[in-house]
Amino acid sequence: MTLSTHTTHRPARRSLSPSHSPFRIAFVGCGPKGLYGLERLAYQLARTTQQTDVQITIYEPAPFPGAGSVYDPRQPHFLRMNFSAVNINAWPEMVRQDSPQSYPTFVEWLDRQYPTLATPHCFAPRALVGEYLSEAFEQTCERFPDFVTLHQNPAKVMGIRKTASGWHLKTAKEETVFDEVLLAVGHERWKAAPVPNVPAAKVIEQVFPTERMLSLEQVPPRSTVAVRGFALTFIDACLALTEGRGGRFEQHNHRWKYLPSGNEVLEVLPYSRTGHPILAKPDPRHFPACSELNEIWEQGRLRLLKLKQPRSGLHFRDSLWPVILKTAGEALLAQVPDHSIGQGTPIYELDCWFKNWCSRVFTPSDAHEQIKQSWRVATGQTTADEAWALGETFRQLYPALVRRISHGGLAVTSWPDFQLYATEMERLAFGPPAENTGRLLALIDAGIVNLDYLQSDLINGQDQLVLQTGKKQQRVDRLINAVLPAGTHFAQDSLIEQLLSSGWIKRMLGAGGIAIDDAARPIPPEEQTTEGLAIIGRATEGAVLGNDTLSRQLHSCPDLWARSVCDRISQRNAL
Repeated sequence: MTLSTHTTHRPARRSLSPSHSPFRIAFVGCGPKGLYGLERLAYQLARTTQQTDVQITIYEPAPFPGAGSVYDPRQPHFLRMNFSAVNINAWPEMVRQDSPQSYPTFVEWLDRQYPTLATPHCFAPRALVGEYLSEAFEQTCERFPDFVTLHQNPAKVMGIRKTASGWHLKTAKEETVFDEVLLAVGHERWKAAPVPNVPAAKVIEQVFPTERMLSLEQVPPRSTVAVRGFALTFIDACLALTEGRGGRFEQHNHRWKYLPSGNEVLEVLPYSRTGHPILAKPDPRHFPACSELNEIWEQGRLRLLKLKQPRSGLHFRDSLWPVILKTAGEALLAQVPDHSIGQGTPIYELDCWFKNWCSRVFTPSDAHEQIKQSWRVATGQTTADEAWALGETFRQLYPALVRRISHGGLAVTSWPDFQLYATEMERLAFGPPAENTGRLLALIDAGIVNLDYLQSDLINGQDQLVLQTGKKQQRVDRLINAVLPAGTHFAQDSLIEQLLSSGWIKRMLGAGGIAIDDAARPIPPEEQTTEGLAIIGRATEGAVLGNDTLSRQLHSCPDLWARSVCDRISQRNAL
């Protein structure tokens, strides 16, 4: 089925409860998180015995619901996933078990559509993930029972308020009342964090969509470009300014080389608050993992899950961090039995290593060497080290951390420690795939990416921008903002900020994200759940750990929310 912007009608059965008006549900945002909620609602409604017609309106301005803006199928294919294909699956196993061919995993879908890419450990173009998610959206819409009417509205919801009749959603053209609203607004269409005190004419305010924001007109060839930020979005910007302009990468025996087109920029100069590099993620196709690792990861997860839960919440450094260190030490010595960790115990030495990493000021050559070393480890060219042990342990134990920390599992006083540690651990654990790190190193070798100004000040002079570090200065033609806002930062005109201002929702103490229960229901100041409203995704980061993922196994909020909606419908029918 292809959805239009008009109501999609099914052969409607007569409502068996004529005294009730249809139950009205709105999805505000329907990227991946909204899709998962929609799929769970279709699954639950198909199994109810309720007797009320249901009307669902999907507000999604992006042209491909399910994919949203981040996974737009039209984006260039050089923008690749940071999540291996084997981990992407739009369908829960309970849906797949009866007809797995009808509900394919991403790898199975690739095997049909793009067979040359259909390997479990590939990092596919984001555009292809968008195609897959968009198809899953259309399939999901077909799975609703016949008492459900769907309407897709591409308008942006600009306002939200509550009255006795329900939740009012306002677009530029109309205001509509709903019994149930699910907010899944994600990255607010790739909005970037603001850049202070820089003339707008000199600034490219965000990286995405790259084909518009980083076009030849916006950033002319041979420009010298400063990039604010030194993480995954920075790498995407580098690829857009090189490979995206006709340049090519060649690989020989792991080593990458860049072949210029003549349309690329002259130089890319990243700068960031810390200058800390982001390290390559191991490539299972080349990294020689020892057979004991899976058992070590499983034991580490069990240790976390078995920790006794204090009433005030777990303390990160006292309870959770020692488990991570112990597991990392076991992994490193299993992978490299003759590795010399140091004079003390593995836990002590790894803790010292990490604290040194956090406090260290990286010179440009230090940062370059750390990136190169991580790439060598990730591709099996050298033995594993402390960075690998800590990063891979954090990544492997992350599902257990999500379970222990989400919904108030962490003590309020421990949030500053956790956020500090997690920020640095993410550089070790959730970096780019090894092949993108190889491309970045090739651009450094080609002299296009210059790390000399990693920790510098941006000076706004008369009609020019200058990066300055020590006595060195470099004039730049454009500043590209590659810093995404924190999940707890909401635009003043956003729906989340409107709800905060009106007192319907609150931030979670310590974490900063929106406080919700395990069914995605906001917990307002009076500690009562807000009937008819749910929030999932990035805005709840902290209350729910690890929202920025495509994994369906990590969180249960969509399923519990869908069940709660069906319970509300049943309760209304009983009146």
